[in-house]
Amino acid sequence: MGRLEDLKDNVEEYFQSAELLFKQDLNNAAFMMYFKTLVAIADYILWRDLKVLPDNHSERFRLLKPRYSDLYNILSYYFPYYRDTYTKRVNDRILVAIRNDVIRLREKIE
Repeated sequence: MGRLEDLKDNVEEYFQSAELLFKQDLNNAAFMMYFKTLVAIADYILWRDLKVLPDNHSERFRLLKPRYSDLYNILSYYFPYYRDTYTKRVNDRILVAIRNDVIRLREKIE
């Protein structure tokens, strides 16, 4: 299996995990997995188009911003909420919003 297929499999695994957690009302854990799904989608697109995989979020944001501004804007919007999940509870509105964005963006890699 190649790198692109591995990245796509990660997207699906993270998404399925997020969905299970969402259905169990484990909102912070679900949010974290939805965010990981967004990151995996970004990495898939970066590898598919540029053959580059970032080492960290800063590098990922730097690569996304000039080429994939929509994806950059979505990731950067949710990133503070992702960091907050370590110490705060995510609210339902943000959880549903990230879920909807993930569902919409997954179509870009199918």
